[in-house]
Amino acid sequence: MDYRNGYKDILKTRERIRDDIYETPLVRLNYVSEYLGTSVYAKLENMQKTNSFKIRGALNKIKKLSNDELKGGVITASSGNHGKGVATCAKMLGIPAKIILPDTATEIKRKMIKDLGAEVIISSVEERFIVANEIAKKENMTFIHPYDDEDILEGQGTIAVEILNKMDHLKMIVPIGGGGLISGIAMYTKGVTRWSEVIGVEPVNIARYTRSLKENRPTEVKKGKTLADGLQSIKPGDKVFSIVRDLVDDVVTCEDKNIKKALDLLYNKEKLIVEPSSAIGLGAILEGKIKYDERDKLVLIVTGGNIEGSSVEKIINS
Repeated sequence: MDYRNGYKDILKTRERIRDDIYETPLVRLNYVSEYLGTSVYAKLENMQKTNSFKIRGALNKIKKLSNDELKGGVITASSGNHGKGVATCAKMLGIPAKIILPDTATEIKRKMIKDLGAEVIISSVEERFIVANEIAKKENMTFIHPYDDEDILEGQGTIAVEILNKMDHLKMIVPIGGGGLISGIAMYTKGVTRWSEVIGVEPVNIARYTRSLKENRPTEVKKGKTLADGLQSIKPGDKVFSIVRDLVDDVVTCEDKNIKKALDLLYNKEKLIVEPSSAIGLGAILEGKIKYDERDKLVLIVTGGNIEGSSVEKIINS
């Protein structure tokens, strides 16, 4: 893949999907900024259609399928938000969809996908991709990968277009699971500016990129417990790993206790209902993993809000 020109494909993607998604708000978090002594902004993908950034990549991929592929329907493996994105696109186009969810997926994510008319099949985190690919071959459905696909990462990269159209000289702090979001953001950012950094944050108990970058190859790790239920991929994507390795400035980890602290600040002080996965970037700042000074502009990618306020309160108070 030509990293230097990848930003051009992301710009084309933005034109392809822009009429079917929201350009989500980029807001200054006043309380958090004062608390940290620097300027902190949030890109609110929790306010996106489907309440998650995932529809960007899913829509780009599905819009590029042939008529025959569309007729056969689509299938994916997902922690929840990508599944909701695929199910939403399928409903828009009137095609069949099957979503393989891990047994760790929250009940609200299972229900919202069923309500969109997609079939939900429960598997394990480790087996969900195997199950999805077996069904895809057997039933002639098209598998929509949640992160390890050029069309997917180009869709997610449109987030960076919207941010950099408004400001530069910033540090973008990105939750990292399989790597589709951060690779798209990094490809666009590094293609258009020399003045902004991209930093990934992953759960300390599922540190697949931290280990893989040390070993210089995609490496599978054991699934550990984490509040960040949307970041449970146990191995980096083969296609996106090299982009993360070559273009991302740093990848750090975050402990659950700091995800909880961040969730508390976002919910009680900034009045944002976000998933724990969305709070991990702020959690890493609170943990001291991301260096900054008072002149910096930190931009948190708030990836999703498919959670009820009562669930957020339960996590904070647990």
